[in-house]
Formats: sequence, structure tokens, C-alpha cells
Amino acid sequence: METLKKDKFQNGRKGQNGRKSKYDPPFQRKVALQYLQGNQSMNQVAQEYGISNFFVHQWSKQYSLELAEETIIVPPMSEEEKNELESLKKHNDALKKMLEYEQMKNFALETMINLAKEQLGVDLRKNSGAK
Repeated sequence: METLKKDKFQNGRKGQNGRKSKYDPPFQRKVALQYLQGNQSMNQVAQEYGISNFFVHQWSKQYSLELAEETIIVPPMSEEEKNELESLKKHNDALKKMLEYEQMKNFALETMINLAKEQLGVDLRKNSGAK
């Protein structure tokens, strides 16, 4: 009896039990998007997919914010913005090169410190806990 419940029901929001939807989330999003685009009425969308208006309404509310974020249209950049973007890209590339140089320099210094300790017996690293 317990296994039947687990197959038929799943834990929903806040640990509540609820019936698992027979429609998967990608299908729900597709239906919601089609309705939210405004080309068809709720009734037309529901008839097209063979579902009730309730589902179209529920899914459009559920996915409206998520789908709105995906469909934001970004206007084209002005010439000034394009120039600023190119300038920032060049600056970013220069900073990447400087970082790479400093990382190589740090590696070389670490190697020198390790060699000094191994070959000369001199520990150049600070002992912060000494005294």
C-alpha cells in the first residue's frame, strides 16, 4: 500500500503531498509562452493542446515572470556604447596579461624559495608564530 502512494503521489511545496502532474514542465512552459505571446486566446490555446483553460491560466501565472525575463528585447548599441565596449575589452585583455605575468613571477619566486630551502638550507618564508 505504501509503494502505491509513493508512485501516485509526491511531496509538493512545503512537504505537502499532492498528485503528480501528468504534464511535464517543458510542456507547461510551452503552453504558457504561447498564451503569453498574445497571438491566441486562452480558449484557443487550451483547445489546441486538448487541455482545460484552468491549466493555461495556472501555467501562465506560474511561468509569467520566468518567461518575461527570457523575452526581454535589448535595443541595439549606439556608436558611443560600441566604442566603450571595445575600450573595455582592450582594458580587460591588458589586465589578463598583467595577471598572467604576475602569476608567472609568483611561481618563479616560490620556486626560488623552495630551491634555497632544499639546496642551501635557508628558510626564507616568514614564521608568523615565532618568538
